[in-house]
Amino acid sequence: MPSPRADLHSHTTFSDGTSSPAELVEQAVAAKLAAIAVTDHDCVDGVAPAVAAAGGRVEVIAGVELTVAFRHVELHVLGLFVDPGSPAIQERLAAFRAARKTRLAQMIERLAAYDVSVTLEEVLALSEHGAAGRPHLAQTLVRRGYVKTPEEAFARFLGDDAPCFVRGATMTPAMAAALIRDAGGVSALAHPARFVPDAWLPELIADGIQGIEANHPDHSHATAERYRQYAQEHHLLVTGGSDAHGAWKTKGPVIGAVTIPYADVERLKAAAAQARG
Repeated sequence: MPSPRADLHSHTTFSDGTSSPAELVEQAVAAKLAAIAVTDHDCVDGVAPAVAAAGGRVEVIAGVELTVAFRHVELHVLGLFVDPGSPAIQERLAAFRAARKTRLAQMIERLAAYDVSVTLEEVLALSEHGAAGRPHLAQTLVRRGYVKTPEEAFARFLGDDAPCFVRGATMTPAMAAALIRDAGGVSALAHPARFVPDAWLPELIADGIQGIEANHPDHSHATAERYRQYAQEHHLLVTGGSDAHGAWKTKGPVIGAVTIPYADVERLKAAAAQARG
């Protein structure tokens, strides 16, 4: 019998995924996963529907993905085993979702300079539960015929180095780590190979980040192993997952496409339990 596997990075319609929590669960069951984490951007409200849909067939871990400002870039931090009912995290996440709307309005204003005309209402209509982001704006550009694919929208207008990008993060890694810790969870740096040189890792660890996402679609096998070795040497937790968003991307990963051994889940779970006392 194969060893149990887990996918601890996924998104639903509660942020920028196209699968509902129930649909995500069915995909996880079909993939024969032992556990998944629902890690929507700035939102934990998709966790309860996923747990209800799972009915014990797959373990559903409460998570969240936060955007932080570090040096000259925006990084993502995963929170795993958080308490979705924590007043502290609910209050902060509600503020983050409101800030997302302001940021989208600013990007829409910049798009007008390129003769691209869309409304904030159009974009928000694609976000069923309020955590709207650049993928929703990209999809709006596809629907209106300004671009052919979401990837083209990011390349021409919305990517980090594109002309209509607006930086939105104000939270620091230390603040994110503290918020996750206060909500009973553990923190991990998401997909570090995208933006994070190894030389930055000691500072992020000093800020309270407890783990690293070694397994991710952006990471080769060699890269994943390198991060696992780094984690072992620096006493960090290891996580990983598909970062599944459903159909937003033309060829996006599906739930279960990238997994970790369940032993990693057990170590994350133990660390969260120890921190909660």
